[in-house]
Amino acid sequence: MSDDEIGKMVVVMNHDDPISVMAALVMSAAIASSGEQVLIFVQPGAAKVLVKGELEKFQGLKGQPDPIHLFDSIQVLDGRFILCELGLPIFDIKQEDLREGVEVMMASSFMFECEGAKLAFSY
Repeated sequence: MSDDEIGKMVVVMNHDDPISVMAALVMSAAIASSGEQVLIFVQPGAAKVLVKGELEKFQGLKGQPDPIHLFDSIQVLDGRFILCELGLPIFDIKQEDLREGVEVMMASSFMFECEGAKLAFSY
């Protein structure tokens, strides 16, 4: 697939429960591994998931892949984790508390980033 053919897809993570988080990560990894760019927009309800040490709480879930491996793989394949800036003050999260590579953005700015996306998934 050439650079001109690469498209993008959006995954919105709304909740921080294990089912929602793992579903969003698995779908994002599948999209990234298909050659599409994936933009993962993390709403305030799931903001804590992107704090260092939080994804580790989802390791060892029965029948589920390792969330750290998924997170890292998505980034290696040029996937982007974008946190809605409203999630920071709600949970007193500082930028330095976030996992490496996480971007913080206003929802309105994210709308420009996802322009032209082929599909969107929400968890």
